[in-house]
Amino acid sequence: MPYLICEKCASYYELGEGDSPDDFQLECSCGGELGYYFTKYDYYKKHRMGKDSAESGEESPENKEKNDGGFFSNLDSQSRGLLVVGVFGVVILILLFGLSGIFSSMGPSYMDVLPPEIQAANAPVVVVLYAPRCSACQKFDSETLNNFDVQNKLYAYSVMRINVDTNSKQASHFNSNVIPTIILLDADGKEIRRNVGYMPPNEFIKFLKT
Repeated sequence: MPYLICEKCASYYELGEGDSPDDFQLECSCGGELGYYFTKYDYYKKHRMGKDSAESGEESPENKEKNDGGFFSNLDSQSRGLLVVGVFGVVILILLFGLSGIFSSMGPSYMDVLPPEIQAANAPVVVVLYAPRCSACQKFDSETLNNFDVQNKLYAYSVMRINVDTNSKQASHFNSNVIPTIILLDADGKEIRRNVGYMPPNEFIKFLKT
């Protein structure tokens, strides 16, 4: 005989011959929904399998289908948008830093312009383009290059001062028409950065940091 069995409390009603589920209100007094089962065993089998799946950690077909979409599919639209923007920003930063490194390595080397003793030192180089007539150059020499903290930092560097009035050809290699110009080169003679104009000691120390 078929049965109507409550999915919540397991109360049941045995259908008689000629009875149809449509003739009954498919809601139990406990508020649970009545399900149609051909035998009580069918009800037991369904609920036993569901219990076993829960205990074993097996997901229901609905949850499995949802989770099969992966982490991204479980996010709402706002979270997806933020995630996409974040990933895009990281990619842009990687590209910018990567390209800056590529362009830096492709930049010209001033090694041939440097004196042999500076080449042999195999250290970063500070190039100072100056002229005795330049008041800002004189101030940079007296206040910055002679500063105690600056001199301590410069122990790790080679310093090359070029008088643009008497060594214009050598100075022209560095493509600057303003003095003072301070250029920082790596040990291979490639430019890291430059500054045009006077720099006080604290700014020059920051300038030296690679």
